[in-house]
Amino acid sequence: MYYFVRYYRYIILLVSFLFILYGLLHILTKDAFFKAKYLVVQRHKEKKNRLLQFFILMIFLLNCVMIPQMERGYATAEISLNYPEASQGLNPNGTRYNQVDILNTEVLENTIEKGALKNVTPGNLKRTLSVWPRVQGSSENEDAYFISTQFVLSYSRDKDTMHLDGEKLTALAAEAYKEWFLRQYSDNVTALNLDFEEIEAEDYLDICEYLKKEAEKIGAYMKNMSDKESAFRSQANGETFQSVSSRAYKVSNVMVENLEAYVLENGLSKEIPTYMGKLGFKNAFLYFDALKADRASKNNLEAISLYEDDMARIVLVPTYDTDAQFYMSETRIGIDDFAADADSYSNQKTSLSGEIAFNNHVLNQLSQSSGSSKTNEKAEQLVIQIENELYRLAEEAKTLVAEYSTRQANEYMTITVDSWENRVGKTAVKILLYTAVFAVGIYSAAIALSLHDREERKKHSL
Repeated sequence: MYYFVRYYRYIILLVSFLFILYGLLHILTKDAFFKAKYLVVQRHKEKKNRLLQFFILMIFLLNCVMIPQMERGYATAEISLNYPEASQGLNPNGTRYNQVDILNTEVLENTIEKGALKNVTPGNLKRTLSVWPRVQGSSENEDAYFISTQFVLSYSRDKDTMHLDGEKLTALAAEAYKEWFLRQYSDNVTALNLDFEEIEAEDYLDICEYLKKEAEKIGAYMKNMSDKESAFRSQANGETFQSVSSRAYKVSNVMVENLEAYVLENGLSKEIPTYMGKLGFKNAFLYFDALKADRASKNNLEAISLYEDDMARIVLVPTYDTDAQFYMSETRIGIDDFAADADSYSNQKTSLSGEIAFNNHVLNQLSQSSGSSKTNEKAEQLVIQIENELYRLAEEAKTLVAEYSTRQANEYMTITVDSWENRVGKTAVKILLYTAVFAVGIYSAAIALSLHDREERKKHSL
């Protein structure tokens, strides 16, 4: 059946042209043309003409069934890339665009899954689907270079896919590619994946530090998204990037700070001796780091005092400013680097000293611990409360980013499927054309046979 449908047009045309050829070989001999003209005029009076009309009607009805079947075996869809980088042959993230990805294995597998296609493999689809640029440039001449942003996805059925609707298949494949493209080049939300199981065994202050970093991570991510488009608002929860970012920083600056203050106020720790030993060990390293920073800062200041006066006299350069006023310009010298390093080491020493002071405060609070089972229970409740709030914020952030990425993808790519309704007119023309060719052929053959019969009767009468 597949081969009959596929080659039907060739069968009809071949039979029609054989009839026409047979007729022409007899009609165009000697004076047969004039006799044929007479027969055409008289033909409608003969009963045989009704038989020819019956055959033509049957072929017309067969064409009405077979030609639409043929047309449904072929379909196209146009994929247009609308983002600015597409005209340079790039993906939205700046990597090289490759049209081969339209028919990669993952896309074809998703096409089969989306359409619940039976008895079809990605290999079957790869044989029947093809892609090419709508406008093809030339690599031979620089003036003919062209980077296409429009691609045609074409389907041509074979015996393994003859049961599929071509229009539906191209639409499914194009949508599967669009979804794949979205996943590949939308914003990565893995940074919003939270997991607090690994900190359950940590001490309270370490948990505070971890929760603070997670909250600030969500806040920074949403702030970065807000810089892309501050006015975007979620249709699902009504949030904006800025509102989620503000709530995340509020968790860090209010909820986590309150938990930390409660822990310090009550001197809470899951293992007080162990944690105090850890802080003492940490302070020892911080103390040595602070000494190194202090020594490095003093060394740089001493270098400045040794060379500053001499170097400053050497590098004063006479010049004019924008108002044509004369002055002595100072250029950048090695003393500047010494000063910058001295300042950096001084700041480092101050920061380390602050950490040591904080750790000493914690040690003092732990040594005077007034913690009880109730205070520990309240601390655990506060931790769970903060974790739940961060989970909620992360989910809202993911929803917001997903909606934004979906909208961007719709702007990135446009898909236009050449529907069956658009081809009805062309199909009707083909039906009439093939029927007309067959009619010409069968009439030509019939006239030739009539001429032959007349010649035979004329010979017998003589």
